[in-house]
Amino acid sequence: MNIFWILTDSICNYERSDLHGLLPIYKELQRNNEGFYFEDVISQFPSTNLSLFSFLTGRFPYYIFPDYYRSIENLPSLKYKNFIEPLKERDYKVESIIFGREQATILKDILNPFYESNMYKGDHWLDAKEVYQYFIQKVEKFVPSEKNFLFTFFRPSGPKTNHYLRKIIDYLKENNYWENSVIIINSDHGFYDKNLYKKTKLLHFDDIHQSSMQPVLFIKLPSKLTSSSPRSISKRVYLVDLMETVLDYLNINIPYERDSSSFKELIENKIDVNRERIIRGDCYLMFQAVKRTMIIKSEWKLVNNNGIFSLYNLTKDHLENQDVKNDYPTIYNELYQFYLKSELKAYKTFQSLLLSLYEKSILPKLRSANVIIPRQFPPQLVRFLKEILEQHNTIINNPGISKLDLCDKQGCITILFYNRLTGIGIKKLMRKYNKYTKRFIILDTELNEVSNQLSQTGYLKFVLGSVWARRKLLFQRWKEIVVWILYFPLYFNKHARKYYK
Repeated sequence: MNIFWILTDSICNYERSDLHGLLPIYKELQRNNEGFYFEDVISQFPSTNLSLFSFLTGRFPYYIFPDYYRSIENLPSLKYKNFIEPLKERDYKVESIIFGREQATILKDILNPFYESNMYKGDHWLDAKEVYQYFIQKVEKFVPSEKNFLFTFFRPSGPKTNHYLRKIIDYLKENNYWENSVIIINSDHGFYDKNLYKKTKLLHFDDIHQSSMQPVLFIKLPSKLTSSSPRSISKRVYLVDLMETVLDYLNINIPYERDSSSFKELIENKIDVNRERIIRGDCYLMFQAVKRTMIIKSEWKLVNNNGIFSLYNLTKDHLENQDVKNDYPTIYNELYQFYLKSELKAYKTFQSLLLSLYEKSILPKLRSANVIIPRQFPPQLVRFLKEILEQHNTIINNPGISKLDLCDKQGCITILFYNRLTGIGIKKLMRKYNKYTKRFIILDTELNEVSNQLSQTGYLKFVLGSVWARRKLLFQRWKEIVVWILYFPLYFNKHARKYYK
């Protein structure tokens, strides 16, 4: 049995006037009752790469790795903790066509992306026509009775996406695939709607309102897998559960711990499997200065906006205008406790990753030393290093510095973290702790020693360096680059400053 999974980036589940509105082909699939069309779907992250990681692994993005703004080469491998590996073990031939070089790079271990040297020349993204052409090239070599898995990813809100997605569906129908394959067609997340929420968002992953978190989903199952009649389903499902459900239909077990669960019972027996379930979604990760998290249970949505918690009833207040946490303290406390529990779980999940980074760093060489680790960003990394270094060293906290003997005050080693955007806080901390310190250790979030990069700190130097690095792309993507370089360093550092007061 073949599996076709077609993804359309950044498409909302409702009609709107821009390119992020619901594609006509989705409405036709629903209207024609050609499969299972889900009216209420929630993604776990409002941007492409983190959403992909979530529904390819069945895990909340917040648990996967702490800092997305590491280099792509240093992202953790998900090769043995994903939903595609069990398919390979069942002799499925896995291939994919992906519109961008970055997505192809980060998913190379999972989806075996089709790649030719000139596909992503410069900063080129495959347009809808190119994606369609590569799709046809691949499928022409398939045999309907074989076991192929083909993942096809259309670029963000391309103006021709609807046309070529329709051509793919027509091809599948004309060549005996439509009725005899598992077919998934969905978007990876929605897209912010400043007309609805009255806020101007410069990049979509900075928003956690429902327009950004509600994608569209259609599933077509062959009759050999289901006796349930095609229909529209209004009960809530989560994108993190998508492949768990497909593998459930194929009777394939998944061996690793995950956060997903199958909604097969909803399709087959109309059981609302998510009515009492609590789910987490995020805009940012643990080692990022900005904090936006949602905790959802049924119609209730708890939002953490940089430490300000609000509770909304999505049934009565879809636009999230009225905070009702004081009116429903029991619901608020339940969701807030889940938030705290998931924060702790994420920290414990990263301990093994951090320990691996620690063992490769210069820090294990510290023995019987007086160590100062000031309050700074990211606080979780400060906490981790204090916990592990105090096993063989003495950690000197701020109240304890004044109690040191005069002869010991120059005997401390001070550990500081380098913020790769503009270096906020680091020179201030060096001036503050210089009189107590015989040696500064400057680390990045991967615990690499980066003292030689101190001369590169400062917003102006960051801007000039970033413009120079991206000079060849300015003509193609000037607006996105200008926003990223000029706006986001200031935005992130605004939230990081509180750690350096």
